[in-house]
Amino acid sequence: MLIRPDGGTDGTVGGGCGEAEVWRAALEVLQDEQPRMVVVDLTNEIAMTSDGVCGGIIDIFVEPWHNNGTDLAAGVLEAVRARRAAMTATVVSRSRGLPVALGEKLLVVDGHHQAGGFSWDQLQGRVLADAQSVIASGNSEARTYRFEAEDDARIAAAGQVGVYFDLALPRPTLVVLGAGHVAVPIAQVGRLLDFEVVVIDDRPSFANAERFPDADRIIVDDFSTALDNLEITPSTYLVLVTRAHTHDVHALRKVIRKPAGYIGMIGSRRRVYAVFKLLREEGVPLEDLMRVHAPIGLDLKTETPGEIAVSVGAELLKARRGGGAQSISEILRPQYRYSLTKGDQDI
Repeated sequence: MLIRPDGGTDGTVGGGCGEAEVWRAALEVLQDEQPRMVVVDLTNEIAMTSDGVCGGIIDIFVEPWHNNGTDLAAGVLEAVRARRAAMTATVVSRSRGLPVALGEKLLVVDGHHQAGGFSWDQLQGRVLADAQSVIASGNSEARTYRFEAEDDARIAAAGQVGVYFDLALPRPTLVVLGAGHVAVPIAQVGRLLDFEVVVIDDRPSFANAERFPDADRIIVDDFSTALDNLEITPSTYLVLVTRAHTHDVHALRKVIRKPAGYIGMIGSRRRVYAVFKLLREEGVPLEDLMRVHAPIGLDLKTETPGEIAVSVGAELLKARRGGGAQSISEILRPQYRYSLTKGDQDI
């Protein structure tokens, strides 16, 4: 949450009394320029006489951004606009006597140190060594670094430093291959999940803004050519809902070895196996085929295009954020693996 000097805000840290406490602390930080951790305790007994109770304790770091932070903020914005992965690492806690201050911050873009820094080289080296793994995880997180007295002549006793890694990743792109009746609600769900939505189909009567008002881009071209001209990164999520298995083969041939964050394909169990078998015969490694979420979606009973789209959207969210919900592909993958290894003609 951003708090301005006039008390105005953007964003939220949960609302209610806890957010009000953070807001008051932020106004104090704007005055004394001393960052601090605000502990919001929401573990009160749940009763009609109590305010909203969530049942947990939240540590919220409040820091001023009007000094060197503004330069780092500009760096983050520039990186995100260029579709690069940016990350700030901030000292949010430290034991007394360690040569680093609360609020010290550095900026990493695509795994490389770009701006800012810590006053303690040992800490900075360890944080930068972890930067790539944090970016690869796709999740912001806090890490604790412990130091012993013998690590540095400047420290008299062992202690630890808490560093918060705050990721600013490019907005993920959902590429919907096919513009049929199922593609329409999938594009709508994609927009709801804050994806940049791209729809590809070779039929202008299907791939148009009237049918896909939620799409950011509509590409009318054959799938192979369109995919050749599309940058595919770990922030790209591909959903194949084409009208024929031949289109699935052409599309998968183009993307199967690309670093996409997700590849999913609609189809019956038999159609999916037929596509996998054709590509396997072309020499596509089995493990590459097993990356594909097919049949697409979570294991839900679905009938309508809208219900299918919700199942697909839930699997996209699982791929992006994690979770334990079971996908249809997870159920069938062992059977596909076995049949493809044995060279079965059908499944």
